[in-house]
Amino acid sequence: MNTTADSGAPIVSSVGSSPARKLLVIDSAFTFEAIRERRLEASVTCRDLDGFFEHVWTVHPFATLLTSPGWSSKFGRPNRYRLNDRHTFIEGKVGATRWLQRLFPLNFLISQLMLFLELRKLIKKERISIIRVGDPLYLGLLGWALARSTGIPFVVRVGGNHDKFYATTGRAITPRLMFNRSIEKKVERFIFPRADLVAGANQDNLDFALANGARPEASTLFRYGNLIDKRHFLDPADRALDREALGELGLQPGKYLLYIGRLEAIKHPEDVILALSHVRGRGYDVKAALCGDGTERARLADLARELGIEDQVVLAGNRSQDWLIHAIAGAAVVVSPHTGRALSEAALGAAPIVAYDVDWQGELIETGVTGELVKHRDQEAFSRSVETMLADPAYARAMGNAVRERALQMLDPDALDAHERSEYAKLLARRCDR
Repeated sequence: MNTTADSGAPIVSSVGSSPARKLLVIDSAFTFEAIRERRLEASVTCRDLDGFFEHVWTVHPFATLLTSPGWSSKFGRPNRYRLNDRHTFIEGKVGATRWLQRLFPLNFLISQLMLFLELRKLIKKERISIIRVGDPLYLGLLGWALARSTGIPFVVRVGGNHDKFYATTGRAITPRLMFNRSIEKKVERFIFPRADLVAGANQDNLDFALANGARPEASTLFRYGNLIDKRHFLDPADRALDREALGELGLQPGKYLLYIGRLEAIKHPEDVILALSHVRGRGYDVKAALCGDGTERARLADLARELGIEDQVVLAGNRSQDWLIHAIAGAAVVVSPHTGRALSEAALGAAPIVAYDVDWQGELIETGVTGELVKHRDQEAFSRSVETMLADPAYARAMGNAVRERALQMLDPDALDAHERSEYAKLLARRCDR
């Protein structure tokens, strides 16, 4: 593992003598280990907005809860890794010391207090301009406390609809940290109105924030486009298909359904396997590749076995961006029961898409215009729409080309960067006017 320590040297602004703009992002989407393995660096390095921020620190508060045993010690002080001259990644630990590992709550609390103090010191030393968090729950509380104690603006980016998650699963979002949904709701309704800016990843997610106290005048959209690896924007005609990479998993171009996302109950990946069973029963010789991992993996394997299609279901695990670009290009149909950024990537790859009408998916997919959009959890209709795509390749190609055009307009990274810069500039200007 090659890393270099953060030098801590002050950064001089390139714009006259004005103070350098610097950003602290608290986000638990990916550990640094996962970013390296899956080559997701672009999702982090985009945060400087082409130099608008002179330096960005990205913090995963409890990364070692998720990292592999050989990555780093799970206990102790946070680790720092430098991606490049503008980006530092900080990984918090799941506990302060291994001597307290049997007392997890106390150990975790001490480690998070250590992280809080270190981040507060960093904010003051580097004169960080803005704190942004990736959700309104634990990250929101940590970010709000840091912002409140240092007097800098506080931004919440909302990448999910927690109310819909609970309605679908009956489970809390963070049961180990907040125990139940009732506590989570109180936290959301505390954090949203106190944020200086709330940014939804899409309209559905923003509507969730607004319904839980976000102020309309301090709300906007920060869509996925500038978080996506630039290679996904390449014209599909200019992408060389790596047949060997697909062949390693027994996949042939045009002969598989593709799902990209977490293998969790909220995402309903089992509907992909049920759709595969349907179309194979109708005579279509295709497989299904499910890229991602999660708690449902074993149950999905059992379902495939019960349906007699275990040899046609490929549980591919987490895959790099390189592999996904080829997998999208070679898919007969991309099936999206419920996905986020992966749906954007599939659309940019001009893939024929079948999706449920849930979350933001209806903003991108429109039946007969850019794909097939099906009533949420109407599994039979979902399967029939997959069959429609397989039965009419010309229609599938047309839908793929159309959804790419819509995605290019909706997810233009340059336009999204400009919008984010504008919102941050207004936020900083309001602070200066106080």
